[in-house]
Amino acid sequence: MVKFMVAYCDSIKRHSIHNIDNTGKRDIGGFANISTLVKQEKAKNKATFYFDAGDYFTGPYISSLTKGEAIIDIMNTMPFDAVSIGNHEFDHGWDNALRQLSKANFPVLLGNVYHKESEKPFWNKPYTILEKDGIKIGIVGLHGVFAFNDTVSELSLQGLDNDNNNRFDKSSATLKNQGIEARDEVKYLQHYIDELRDKVDLTVALVHEGVPARQSSIGNTDVRRALDKDIQTASKVKGLDILITGHAHVGTPEPIKVGNTLILSTDSGGIDIGKLILDVNPTARTHKVKSFELKTVYADEWIPDPTTQKVINGWNKKLVDIVRQPVGESSIALTRAYGESSQLGNLFTDAMLVAAPTAQIALINSGSLRADINAGTITFGDITSTFPFKNELTEMDLSGKDLRNLLEHGASLTNGILQMSKGAEMRYTLQKPVGQRIVSFKINGEEIVDTNIYHVATTTFLALGGDGFLAFKEGKNVQVRAGNNMSNVVIDYFKKGHKITPAQVNEMRVEVSK
Repeated sequence: MVKFMVAYCDSIKRHSIHNIDNTGKRDIGGFANISTLVKQEKAKNKATFYFDAGDYFTGPYISSLTKGEAIIDIMNTMPFDAVSIGNHEFDHGWDNALRQLSKANFPVLLGNVYHKESEKPFWNKPYTILEKDGIKIGIVGLHGVFAFNDTVSELSLQGLDNDNNNRFDKSSATLKNQGIEARDEVKYLQHYIDELRDKVDLTVALVHEGVPARQSSIGNTDVRRALDKDIQTASKVKGLDILITGHAHVGTPEPIKVGNTLILSTDSGGIDIGKLILDVNPTARTHKVKSFELKTVYADEWIPDPTTQKVINGWNKKLVDIVRQPVGESSIALTRAYGESSQLGNLFTDAMLVAAPTAQIALINSGSLRADINAGTITFGDITSTFPFKNELTEMDLSGKDLRNLLEHGASLTNGILQMSKGAEMRYTLQKPVGQRIVSFKINGEEIVDTNIYHVATTTFLALGGDGFLAFKEGKNVQVRAGNNMSNVVIDYFKKGHKITPAQVNEMRVEVSK
């Protein structure tokens, strides 16, 4: 019997920037701290494997400003055994993803994303076989179709950075060419497991699938909702021992067992590491859970690994003059919400309305706001970390019916509500079925009329139906404001003399009816 350990995480995108624990007293997370923890575990047990299920290219400014190059450079100093690819690895186009991921010194796995109308895979390594201390395991990497279609920008699917719109048809929200696509993850996973099963003692899948994480300052503990797709996958695939999932970024306090498969997940931002220990009998090809822990990575407990920290410091030094530039002030902390208005949502949409003065309403998705901003001086780095995507300001005409459909999708809470600008007001109820939840929706005090046409400001990501907001694709007279990405829109808002007031950012524009 051999003691076999799996250490795993997903969305380790906080690197040198720590989070704060719920007591407000201790820093948690950090690439260099995680590196120390995993290296120590590997020193104690030869049969220790460390995996990640994707989404390492999005987070604070160091990732977005370098298009993931800094992240791969940092990860190359860490003891990864294999990783899969998440939706955010495509944020700057699939060609950039290929370029950056090819620099990795560890196996990067993805087996079900192909060029459209072709059998040419986007990535040519669907799985790998690793052996330690006599234990041989097969690891497969996949991306869920729903998560891929729901969250990867259509511009990215073309191999384009989101700030490059030369293939965007500005008369309607469509693209001129085709790119890459994800294919049935269950079918492909079963195919690869069948290939591996007789060659290994254990099979592991790193799958980025399901509904996205709720981008909210107060977090989300609805584990079953978040992992429902993973549970379905595990129930359909035969011969899979362990499924490590990404995308939902909700930690499992203990493994979820579906048939003979164990489902594992961690929270986002590298704040914790999953630690599963199995007793494995390679002769009988059996295994038994010995222990499990979802271990919080306290920065004062796991000192930074010097090699990893040196690389982080090098990249931060290159960027420090840019990211420390002051752009504004706030007397209060600015936070996010998923099912109602947020302070950051109000700030960003009001800035969009100033940048698009003929628009009657500005809308952004809650999931685009990725980090809170502390009270005090607001820097360029703060804005970039909060909205790390290169989405550009986009204007269009939408019917009242289209707007209502957009808000109904938001009220389903699959991807969160749409944050909206001043003058707009929406009330919805969770007591009615999806598609029938809007109680009222007003612009400047008047209920919207289905047959009326409204001029709307949004982002390129939403204009192309991102996060499932498909009614944006019905827009007419679409205009993309080239160069006006969301960071620039907010920075220009401050440059024009606009100030943040508590009354403005605390205004409840979207809320659940009691």
